[in-house]
Amino acid sequence: MRIKPNFIFQAAGVLMLLFSFQLSFATGGGKIMGRVTDPDTKAPAADVTVVFECMGNQLTCSTNDSGYYYSPNLPIGVYNVTAMFMSNHVTITGVKISDEDQKLVNMDLSTAITIGGKGVDIVYVPDLIDPFGSDKVKLNREEFTKEPVIKIADITETQPGVVDINGVPYVHGAREGGLKYYIDGAPVMASADIPLCGLENYTIYAGFIPPKYGDTVGGVVVLETRNFFSGNH
Repeated sequence: MRIKPNFIFQAAGVLMLLFSFQLSFATGGGKIMGRVTDPDTKAPAADVTVVFECMGNQLTCSTNDSGYYYSPNLPIGVYNVTAMFMSNHVTITGVKISDEDQKLVNMDLSTAITIGGKGVDIVYVPDLIDPFGSDKVKLNREEFTKEPVIKIADITETQPGVVDINGVPYVHGAREGGLKYYIDGAPVMASADIPLCGLENYTIYAGFIPPKYGDTVGGVVVLETRNFFSGNH
């Protein structure tokens, strides 16, 4: 039987589409939100265009009447966030988004019309205290490499609410198997004890568990492996 060339191209297209969907799901993403206000009047800046730029790719949104903006499902990367009104703009550079991240980026932008406009560039400095609450514990590579750990299980055992019994972690008294693992957004049925040299971020939910992680009642450990944006550390 002779296979038509068109059928081959169609099959290849379907496979590429499925692969791209799986890759986009596995890499996960994060959120950036905040408020834009006028530094002179202290009033919220409505209808301001906010641009999220990462490696030449851009996404945009606008502030509402109260000056707030919100952009979910941003791909993993390092972003420059720019608020623009008329010829004025302010840019916050170096906002790193990892899987599950929620970053608060507030900006002051003058809405006064001036000749030539005003432009300001500011380097992003993360908050010392997570403004979105403490229902999870997240450790980046710089933090967990300073601890006396040699494997993923060692990190989990040191988290609040976790008890290790004969090598099995129990979260807040949940039964064995109540702790689920995800690697780069995908659930793991077998061992998730990947080498620490390949780990970029470690996150554990031992209290409130986001609905997207299913019906587990114990806890969830989310592992993000090293990627292009990890740097040389």
